[in-house]
Amino acid sequence: RVLQLMNLTDSRLAQAGNEKLELAMLSFFEQFRKIYIGDQVQKSSKLYRRLSEVLGLNDETMVLSVFIGKIITNLKYWGRCEPITSKTLQLLNDLSIGYPSGKSSQILGKSQPGIDIPTFPPDFWELGARSGEHFSFLGINNQSSLSDMRCRTTFYTALGRL
Repeated sequence: RVLQLMNLTDSRLAQAGNEKLELAMLSFFEQFRKIYIGDQVQKSSKLYRRLSEVLGLNDETMVLSVFIGKIITNLKYWGRCEPITSKTLQLLNDLSIGYPSGKSSQILGKSQPGIDIPTFPPDFWELGARSGEHFSFLGINNQSSLSDMRCRTTFYTALGRL
């Protein structure tokens, strides 16, 4: 249901958005990642069967694509909202680190079998080259806040890992 709600709210972000709802969805993604994404998860769990039936998300790779899409959307539409930007970048950072069990393979890196890097949206790989006009926290000017610098550091650290 949360993924269906996310699709609905994301389609309406150009008109209006709800900060508390976005933060709640990011909390859901954080918990979902901890529980259902990783090397300890049974790939044939009921969850993935149900996601396949309802949303056409057959496996972890497809769910990760949804996560990446949400990250891109949040950075585009919520760049001036520090709580959402920070939480979104933390999700990106957590995904770039790897599996919750501490396995050294990268969850989104080339060394991870089964995940084809080019299948992620082209926008994702262009994020690092975007200027401050697209993502306010990437702007390099004399007016950068400490929060912007933290977000920028988290962002480039995650991209560097990927």
